[in-house]
Amino acid sequence: MHAWEGQSFNDVHLLTQRRDPRRFQVGCATSDGTHLALQWFRNMPEISQWLRRMEPQRWAIRGPALIAIKAELEPILTRVDVYGLEEESRVAHNAITSAHYQILWWGDFSTFAAGGDHWSDIFLTREGLTPVNAADNEQARALAESLRARVDALSD
Repeated sequence: MHAWEGQSFNDVHLLTQRRDPRRFQVGCATSDGTHLALQWFRNMPEISQWLRRMEPQRWAIRGPALIAIKAELEPILTRVDVYGLEEESRVAHNAITSAHYQILWWGDFSTFAAGGDHWSDIFLTREGLTPVNAADNEQARALAESLRARVDALSD
């Protein structure tokens, strides 16, 4: 069971954003075009369950619309369970959720920390953060602390 399961979304909406990505190394960034949530998960099963159960609620999808979108996402998130975080699945996910939110990025902390893909590089640059080697504990710790401070500043 994941730490957030069985809890109100209002009580856990910042939990995945405040996590230390050195320990929770699977990440994703979602946005409604105005707000951005950069989140970290322990493993593939946790991220796929979060995307099924919780992420639609972040973007105010409720009631019958929530039931419908969960049903539409199920085949895509089952593919994620089997094949991992593929670009094809991200695009398919966004085709369903684009009226509410999109997954801008998903991947691992090592790639993110190094700015190793286009989205990560742009994010780090915009936030004034320097890419680091995630294997260097001091560098990775400093980046993790900066990400946590960003979340705390945005949630005040």
